[in-house]
Amino acid sequence: LAYFLNTHIINKAYSMKYKLLLYFLIALFIQGCMSSDKALRNGYYDTAIAKAAKKLRKNPGKQNQISVLEEAFKKAQQIDLDRIAFIQKEGQPSQWDEVHAIYSRIKNRQEIVKRLPTLRADHAINFNYINVDDELIQSKQKAAEYFYAHGVSLLQQGGKMNARNAFSEFEKIKGYYSNFKDVDIQLAKAHEAGMTNILFAMKKADYITLPPAFEQELTKISVQDLNQQWIRYFTTDTKEVSYDYTVYTNIKQIEVSPERSNSKQYSESKKIQDGWEYELDSKGNVKKDSLGNDIKKPKYKTISCTVVETFLTKSVRVAGSLDYVNNQTKQLYKTDNLAADSFFEDGFVTVV
Repeated sequence: LAYFLNTHIINKAYSMKYKLLLYFLIALFIQGCMSSDKALRNGYYDTAIAKAAKKLRKNPGKQNQISVLEEAFKKAQQIDLDRIAFIQKEGQPSQWDEVHAIYSRIKNRQEIVKRLPTLRADHAINFNYINVDDELIQSKQKAAEYFYAHGVSLLQQGGKMNARNAFSEFEKIKGYYSNFKDVDIQLAKAHEAGMTNILFAMKKADYITLPPAFEQELTKISVQDLNQQWIRYFTTDTKEVSYDYTVYTNIKQIEVSPERSNSKQYSESKKIQDGWEYELDSKGNVKKDSLGNDIKKPKYKTISCTVVETFLTKSVRVAGSLDYVNNQTKQLYKTDNLAADSFFEDGFVTVV
């Protein structure tokens, strides 16, 4: 059911995520196989910095790696600063998250270079470090404020997809602050507003008679394992919940076969001990042991009986359909035919 309800929403999003993840992994693999020089030539400046730094930790006087580090650092810094300047000119509050990511990248890049041992270069080295601590704090605050305002706005617009998008915005805030305003309350509201509630109910044809407790037993079936982040299932109708879909178990046919009986008969015998008797010698006298006591020995006999095994079998076939109804439009969304067979066996044994 979850598949059918989310085919045009969730599955497409997952498909895009998987493609992006695949491209990202391929890019990482390619960069991982590059040398620092090749990474520099191909524009992977942070990769070039990381690889050059790794070699310079072992050999601080390696001139070609110092050159790679200098050039890659300079170009990476300039690209990031140019991007920040462009974003600031645009003035879009939605881009504070990207600004914070860029400042974080600048700080991490500078930390990599700062922690290197003193480089033994044949020329003067000058890494122009930028103090971005204030910018990091400001962009973090601005990004959280934007996500909060945008999430609240989406909730106010109504609709499940807006609520789910709002939930995503509030989750981004948690990546910055564990306790920002009333974000936990907003997360709970967005999750509840974005939830799709589905009720399982039972219908049957008028000519079918079911035991009184049958429907009660059906509602006891646990559906907790079916629940997903945005889909929740119920087997009991409660007034507190608004159901988006109802899935009717529509029973159209119940066939119970006549009871079948099959018997099997066979004989069993066993040799058992039946008391004792004196052991006699060749002259018919009772044998004595070394202490002069009479020697006794077990006496056996064979008993027999007739065994009759009776097997009883019966089968039940239930057929019908699962009818998915959209409660908003009152339209039948989908129907799946279903059928199930159950076989019951019993048996007893009679000994004659």
